Amino acid sequence: MKRFRGTLLALLVLLVLGGVWYAVSPPAPDAPEVVTRKKKDGTREEGIPLFVFEKQDLVRVEIARPTETIVLAEKGDGWLIEGKQCRASRSMVNRHKHQLHDLLSRATVIEAPDALGLYGLGDSAIHVKLGFRDGRARSFDVGDPNPSGVSYYVRPTPGEVVYTVKKSAVDYYALDLTEFCERRFASFDSKDVDALQATLPDGRELGFQKTGERSWEMTQPRAVPADDGEVRSLLGRVSALKATTFVADEPTELAPYGLDTPRARISVRFSARKPVTVLVGARTGEKDGDYFLSYMKLDGEPSVYAARDGMLEDYAQDPATFRLKRFVRMDPNRVARITATWAGGEDRDLDKTVTVRMAADKWQWEDGVLVPGSTPRRVAQRAASLESDSLVAESGPDATYGFDRPVARVEMHDLDGVTRTLLIGKQGPSVTDPEGRERTRWYARVDDHPEVYLVDDGVNEVVKDLMREHRRKAEGDAEEAVRHERIDKELGTP
Repeated sequence: MKRFRGTLLALLVLLVLGGVWYAVSPPAPDAPEVVTRKKKDGTREEGIPLFVFEKQDLVRVEIARPTETIVLAEKGDGWLIEGKQCRASRSMVNRHKHQLHDLLSRATVIEAPDALGLYGLGDSAIHVKLGFRDGRARSFDVGDPNPSGVSYYVRPTPGEVVYTVKKSAVDYYALDLTEFCERRFASFDSKDVDALQATLPDGRELGFQKTGERSWEMTQPRAVPADDGEVRSLLGRVSALKATTFVADEPTELAPYGLDTPRARISVRFSARKPVTVLVGARTGEKDGDYFLSYMKLDGEPSVYAARDGMLEDYAQDPATFRLKRFVRMDPNRVARITATWAGGEDRDLDKTVTVRMAADKWQWEDGVLVPGSTPRRVAQRAASLESDSLVAESGPDATYGFDRPVARVEMHDLDGVTRTLLIGKQGPSVTDPEGRERTRWYARVDDHPEVYLVDDGVNEVVKDLMREHRRKAEGDAEEAVRHERIDKELGTP
């Protein structure tokens, strides 16, 4: 009995000691949770989440390689490469955000390797540190590709576990430094531009000022309305500039590149950010395809690039090229009411004023009767979209061009409340087309703008078509009235 009692006491002591050990010992770490995620192509991928963050929260990437360290950092409205003072490649920044913000492992390779060098995670590893807007940081090491070549070894730090991840998530860390620099060094959104100013190699000045959402005024060499499409094309040539070579990060002298006295200067101005000013220096003596390369830099930034200078040919065109061609400045698809007057005199029945309006997506006469065919739509299209390559005068007396007694007058009202009146005046000098046919032209202008243009007779023809449609309607209305009068007479209706 005593022996049994001793055994029982020993068992109780062991249970107590076991309980104490369990209470004070740290809990075993939970195994990382494996998740399954559906990809855009409909397939599924499975793995351990290595990183989870919002793309817009990433503000800094430090890439420490055995031979150099590259730091990409968000600065103001863009990203720079610290120490190099060149813009960081937007595609490279977006690649970090896209590839890493929800990165899954492909496989767990080993939990505590004795030799990290077997995976390229020793002295040759690339150490990457991600910085976030709230001050947090995450780090990981990038090693070699695995034997299959479709995955890379990585090790989140601090930590000992080695994983494989998809190749596209980390293979760019071994690229040359120039791949991290933005080749489109002067890019911007043309919608944000307020003004464009250029000093060309021959000393000429070319300037444009934005006056509306899609309207521009040429300010130099003279003040005339400018064509929105032409100005946007000029802006696009600057925004698309692409460095073929990164020449120098911070040169002590600009003279060797002809940038101390640049042969051209193009400045794009905005309301909410500093201007983008491209300085064009000497030619490098090399060509890229059919185009010469010139040294270029952004004013206020140190980096020198070599890029195609073909854009200067566009800027050097005759200023008349940039004048407004669609001078009526209306969208034909938004025209809701038209009052047209014809006073040609060759057919007195057509000399009249007619109004049509859009209701429930249908064109109607003033009395609400639907207009057959497409004539009102053609009037809106021709008049609102009228183009001219010939600016006759920036202003002039109405009597000189026949605007005091216009042949055609088209008043248009659109859905935004804008009203514009096109005046077609006297017949002007004709022109011979490439097929050798003589084309009649007429003086034209918009009532609230003084510029005088020469246009073809397209508007005149559709206005006359509208008058003919109205004449047919009037004749039909008259016949209907006679018919009703006869019926009333036969029925004895007073």
